Amino acid sequence: MSKHIVTGALLAATLTLSAAPAAFAAPPHGWELSTMSVPAAHAMSQGEGVTVAVIDTGIRTDHPVLKGRATEGPDFLKTNDKSQPWYGEHGTAMASSVLDVAPQAKVLGLRVIREEDDPNYQGGRMSNPDAVSQAITYATDHGADVISMSIGSRTLLDSYEVKDLKAIDYALSKGVTLLGAVGNLGDKRAGQDNAISYPSAYPGVITVAASTQDGSRASFSSVHSYIDIAAPGVAINEADSRSSGRTSGEGTSAACALAAGVSALIVSKYPDLTPRQVEAVLERTASHAARRYSAETGYGVINAEAALQAAAKLTPEKKVVVGETGTDLHFGPGDDGTPKTYSQGVDSFKVGVSAVGALITLILMIGGFWLFKSGRRVRAQGSWGVEPLGPAAYAQSLQPSALPQQNPYQQPAPPQQNPYQQPPPPPGQWPPRQ
Repeated sequence: MSKHIVTGALLAATLTLSAAPAAFAAPPHGWELSTMSVPAAHAMSQGEGVTVAVIDTGIRTDHPVLKGRATEGPDFLKTNDKSQPWYGEHGTAMASSVLDVAPQAKVLGLRVIREEDDPNYQGGRMSNPDAVSQAITYATDHGADVISMSIGSRTLLDSYEVKDLKAIDYALSKGVTLLGAVGNLGDKRAGQDNAISYPSAYPGVITVAASTQDGSRASFSSVHSYIDIAAPGVAINEADSRSSGRTSGEGTSAACALAAGVSALIVSKYPDLTPRQVEAVLERTASHAARRYSAETGYGVINAEAALQAAAKLTPEKKVVVGETGTDLHFGPGDDGTPKTYSQGVDSFKVGVSAVGALITLILMIGGFWLFKSGRRVRAQGSWGVEPLGPAAYAQSLQPSALPQQNPYQQPAPPQQNPYQQPPPPPGQWPPRQ
């Protein structure tokens, strides 16, 4: 969900070396870190002791931005293509954004999807439909404190998965904070359909939208009532996996990775807070939390310094599993009745499938009615002796062998007289006289 732009636009002042340990001196960055008050937040936390799992396209651990701070777990696609130039392009960029915000954190890369440059790319479909659930479970069991998912599916047959939801439930029960990118399908002028995208739409996942430098929604960022917060998503200075340097990228993917980095700062400083509490402090301290909720940017752009200050005032809660009382507080504002402030648009693919299904149903109903009427007509004809025996059977019934046998010694019975029948009138008289 990240759009890479190979330009050097909007690069601004650098972080001072004192803002991060000398071993991981922060590189020149754009506007994103200062907008989220990250330099000020580094005085309180830099992500020490926290592992952030980046569930994505894989990562290049030897990239200078990641080196010494990243490891790679299993490839859940079970391929052997790490030597290809396109491998880990998106995942490496996301990992760099996490580490820019939380320079003392560790990144665990887990591959679940292919790059668009991959010749085996399947248009966003999953070659292993269980990859996301497997990666979430693996990350949880291998020490991840935060899970960043800058991925998404939007097709009818590759979207909501019960296994994914159960894996998210499992991670939350272990105190793992999960974040997901809302998607890049919000630009109606470009013909985008604003489709719902998973895993960001699952309950318990902190959903992140992309913002511009003035705090408004980036034009491509999808609009949904389950969005929680926003983070910078345009002109992001991220690692370029094809070189040893950086490039400028955009997308809700980048916003999600930056938000995951801020979450790592909070979890590092206050490790006993639950995922719901991490979400709560991000929302309550975001840029327009005091004004109103928006389905475009949630409660607004993250403020890392304010979130850490608010987290200091919280008493850790009991970890809550999805499905128990109170878990609605994990979810986005759409679950508590917050009105939508922007049309969500229409998923054209799902509308088309629904229309085809309705047409097939109508044809079946018409066919069933025709068969029902035909059956009644057959039964009606059968009562007159024409059907279902048919003309041939009817002709056979007229053969002498089929007629009743006459006794030659039996006198014919006289015709029965109806005592109530009036004799016919004389010729020419009508009506008959009474």
